[in-house]
Amino acid sequence: PMAALLLFSVSPPLAASRPHIPRSVPRMCSTEDPLRLSLRREQLLSALAVPPDDEHGGSASSLCALYHERIAPLEPAIYMPQFDGRVEALRELSRQLDELEEAVRGPMLAGSRLTYSDGIFYPSFCLFWHTMPVYFGWEPWTDEAIFYKRPRLHAWWELMQFEDAAVDVADFIRLDVESLCIAWGEPVPTSRIRTLPKHAM
Repeated sequence: PMAALLLFSVSPPLAASRPHIPRSVPRMCSTEDPLRLSLRREQLLSALAVPPDDEHGGSASSLCALYHERIAPLEPAIYMPQFDGRVEALRELSRQLDELEEAVRGPMLAGSRLTYSDGIFYPSFCLFWHTMPVYFGWEPWTDEAIFYKRPRLHAWWELMQFEDAAVDVADFIRLDVESLCIAWGEPVPTSRIRTLPKHAM
């Protein structure tokens, strides 16, 4: 199947299907959002040109609600060492990723085409990708990996690499993570507390 082939692709096709995000961007940062994820999200949504209310509106809206209500409040635990209950928040983040895996329709988050939800979640997954394996022990090819037993999210992540705007956002977030000088913390294993999605068993 096509999704399986894409998972093992070496690099995206050279032909660009969507515009790149301009490299010249304003320096906008705050203590609440030191990695400027809100800015990156706005840039990606603008470049993808996906309206909030498309034909997948129901699924996309429920996914966006899941993000804002259950995942977004946990993200600061990654880059704020003073976050209250930091370790438990990161464990809960893993649990919520399993909930998201169950909710994903595939091959994109809300179905066959890009929706608003893809633009909402992608910067967060860039944050996870560039921090959790390095600083919190969610290493690839282990049962702690971000995409371990989360095949729908894994396929979606790989498909997003074929969007030029998504690749640009990933680069920006990688650089912002590398420039953040904080005490990242210790490994936070979660494999033993997860409830694995049924389709991934």
